[in-house]
Amino acid sequence: MKAADVRILPALEPGESYIDPSFVLVETTADAAGEPLTTIHHVSSGPAGDGWKVTTLGHSAQLSHAAACEWAVSYAASCNIPLVYECDETQRGVVYAAALKVGSSALSESAAK
Repeated sequence: MKAADVRILPALEPGESYIDPSFVLVETTADAAGEPLTTIHHVSSGPAGDGWKVTTLGHSAQLSHAAACEWAVSYAASCNIPLVYECDETQRGVVYAAALKVGSSALSESAAK
């Protein structure tokens, strides 16, 4: 898949559920000094559709939102993941990424630090 084929969409609001079987989620907040802190997750359906598997690709990295989205699109393309959802709280004030799915379990593992 080419990077140009990956769609970038805003993260969902609270109460909305992700239905895509696999996507990358980029969330950027600011630390106490106002510097960006970005977390990137690869989210995919669990085995047999029983919940979500969340792999953290980067946690609280000091990376601008734009750079994180560029990295996420490259990663998504290399793994044939068609979607990147993004949420930049440093630019829009309080913006929320929706819960993965109400009542679902999330399995977390760290792929990179």
